[in-house]
Amino acid sequence: MSDPTARLAYEHARALAARDAAHQALTERLLLRCADALDSFDRLLADGAASDVETYRGSLALIAGQLERDLAEEGLERVGRVGERAEPATHHIAEVRPAPPGGSGDEVLDVLRRGYRYRGHLLRTARVVVAVEDGTAEDGTDQGGTERRGTEPRGTEQGTERE
Repeated sequence: MSDPTARLAYEHARALAARDAAHQALTERLLLRCADALDSFDRLLADGAASDVETYRGSLALIAGQLERDLAEEGLERVGRVGERAEPATHHIAEVRPAPPGGSGDEVLDVLRRGYRYRGHLLRTARVVVAVEDGTAEDGTDQGGTERRGTEPRGTEQGTERE
């Protein structure tokens, strides 16, 4: 190949093929991890709820933990935990409540829906209940009437949310 344009096109095509192969391998690995969790659910459902409720709940917790660990190993991070400070970029404030004694403003009191980040990219904000100190109304507005809500990443605005 003496033509520099042809060589550049060939190298570009090879790079694209390598990237596509890596993406396909990652997708297959993620799907297999999800399939493992589905298999566990199938085994649990096949056994039925014959045992006591606590044992059944414990089995569900083990499966959820397995899936969460597997996805975390692939780079999925959970956003939104009770006790952390709510950040507008990662938390959507769905409700505000007075701060409990010893609590601080903007502290997450409850997580209504987890948020997720994948390899540093925010996939979905967490919907949270946040503590407010005196001066904020119960309806989620401050004394000046400004709404206290976090921002939603593109594609997850209210009504177009990806679940």
